[in-house]
Amino acid sequence: MEKLNCSMLKNKYLLSLFFVFVYVNSIAQLLTYDSLKTVILAENPELEMYRYNAQALDAMAEGATAWEAPQIGMGLFMTPYNATYWKPKTMGVDGADMTSSGMGNFMIQGRQMIPNPAKLNANKKYMQAMSTVEVESQNAAANNLLYHAKTNFYEIQIADRKLAILNESKKTLDIIIELGEGKVAYNKISIASIYKAKSQRAMLQNEIAMLEADRIQRTHVLNNLMNCKDKTSYTIDTQFVIKNYDKELIDTTKIKNNRSDLLALDQEIQVALLKQKTEQVKSNPDFGIEFGHMSAFGNNPNLFTLMGMVTIPIAPWSSKMYKANAVAYNHKIKSYQSQKESIINEAINTLYSLKNKISSAKNQIGLYDTMILPSLKKSYDFAMLAYTQNTGDLFEALDARMNLQMAQIQYQETLLNLLTLQAEYEKQLQIY
Repeated sequence: MEKLNCSMLKNKYLLSLFFVFVYVNSIAQLLTYDSLKTVILAENPELEMYRYNAQALDAMAEGATAWEAPQIGMGLFMTPYNATYWKPKTMGVDGADMTSSGMGNFMIQGRQMIPNPAKLNANKKYMQAMSTVEVESQNAAANNLLYHAKTNFYEIQIADRKLAILNESKKTLDIIIELGEGKVAYNKISIASIYKAKSQRAMLQNEIAMLEADRIQRTHVLNNLMNCKDKTSYTIDTQFVIKNYDKELIDTTKIKNNRSDLLALDQEIQVALLKQKTEQVKSNPDFGIEFGHMSAFGNNPNLFTLMGMVTIPIAPWSSKMYKANAVAYNHKIKSYQSQKESIINEAINTLYSLKNKISSAKNQIGLYDTMILPSLKKSYDFAMLAYTQNTGDLFEALDARMNLQMAQIQYQETLLNLLTLQAEYEKQLQIY
């Protein structure tokens, strides 16, 4: 009996842990937009790509001031092909012996080119500036990713609201059918009206299945954006905020300062200017030094050479390329400036259009809230009351229910349209 009690206590303990785990896990699966945004910014592979590219360019900039590797050589210098002349030897000339020194040298030589400091500094600044382009490009990519995250997040929120409406309608239809089947036996309603109610219920079930499938697909999109491998299903936070973007003034300065694609173009212009500078400083000479030590053969003294070198980049045949490149970057800078103006103009036009659409969507929602839905709800309530009291027709109750349901679904569609327009507005101004 004691073992049985211990076993029961153990089972109760494990069961309690299980329910605690389920409860905590259910809380953990509640997904808010802020948590979604945080995970995407930290884990999305596309954004990681830009981070690694920026780090790579920063690492390359560290080596931008490096010199060329020194050159070392060794070998024979001014040495006869005939090896017998390498060593001293005695020769008889006019009856007298003469000793000749050996001929040839073994030479060790070293050379180091010394680049112009102006060239090194210009190249380093150019390499450092390139990483800033990657940083702004990463922010622009994040803006696009978060726009897709917002729209899919809103789609799930509205899908959940639609499912709640449809499930409530299904419960109402179940009640209507149950009451109707009881009335058929007493010939108070026709069998045709029951079939109409059942067909509406079947259509509801089909709509519910389609919405659930769409919700699953949207959840997969969010998982991919968060780089989530286990394809988790989430309970989406129901809260959203309607902003008054339709009443805001459009500020060109705000567009220029907020949008990372425009800031990336600013950085591209700076990079082009710095690259142009690297081309211009190619007219500065480089220097070099060369030292050679010769160990002479025979009795000859050891020798050395010490030479300084300088390049002449202003020679016409060598200056043509960097001069042409410097001019080319002028055109490239103008191209970036034109592209920037084009983006700004497009953004302004888009924002004006979005403001009008947002205002229109808000007016539609106001009509639904104040007139359409309340009127249809009253019509539905009266029709259902009459039906339950046997003073109304089932067809009228079904039509009233269908009209109310369609209006409620259309209201959610209008709300989704407003949230999507709001997300597009935020994308244009890069508001995360």
